[in-house]
Amino acid sequence: MSSASTTPDLACVRTGCDVVPFLSEESVTRMNGIIEQFKLIELPLESGLFQIIGNSSLQVSIPSRPSNSTLHAQSHIYYMLTSLLPNKPHLAYNYLHSIDYADDLHILIEGDSVDYYLFYDDGHVEHKILGHDYAAGEVPMITTPGTIASKALKLRHGKHGFAFIVSVLTPEWSSDRCRIGAGQLFLDKYIGTEAWCTKEFLKELIGPNWKDNNTIENQ
Repeated sequence: MSSASTTPDLACVRTGCDVVPFLSEESVTRMNGIIEQFKLIELPLESGLFQIIGNSSLQVSIPSRPSNSTLHAQSHIYYMLTSLLPNKPHLAYNYLHSIDYADDLHILIEGDSVDYYLFYDDGHVEHKILGHDYAAGEVPMITTPGTIASKALKLRHGKHGFAFIVSVLTPEWSSDRCRIGAGQLFLDKYIGTEAWCTKEFLKELIGPNWKDNNTIENQ
């Protein structure tokens, strides 16, 4: 998550515009209303739409953090992925990133399911699906532990065209702990660990944040 942001072109999700054809007018209107009501704005680099709700009144200390070790115990964040903006397909992704010293809890409020791709420091990976089809193995809540090296999200095709999520980040989010993108070292480490870990798909999850110097840099 980057501290800078830009406002999405809300006019593009009006029903009179060119939207994904299988979506109903009701779905488009609903998503547009959520964006406006909760003042969601575009999240640079990581992508998606977000708005910080607030922070916990409690504070915690992270002794291993080199500076500013005292943080609010939590940040509460609205987050959305959407495929309703044909000219902004990146908004259906939350590109590869990590947040140091933090657990991230996501709860699906409404909308379509979301694929979560988790990449651990020890080299193993996980694929989980945030959604409401419990019989198919989807779950309404996913926790990303602070031991994760990085993660990426991708919106699944569905009848809504968006996913509206609440994120609880423990401790609070801060830009100096956020690392976005990856390079060849990431590909070398994870290609082939699971069937979906192809070079092409991993680069898709990195998106525009490819690092030529093979590092995941602070943003």
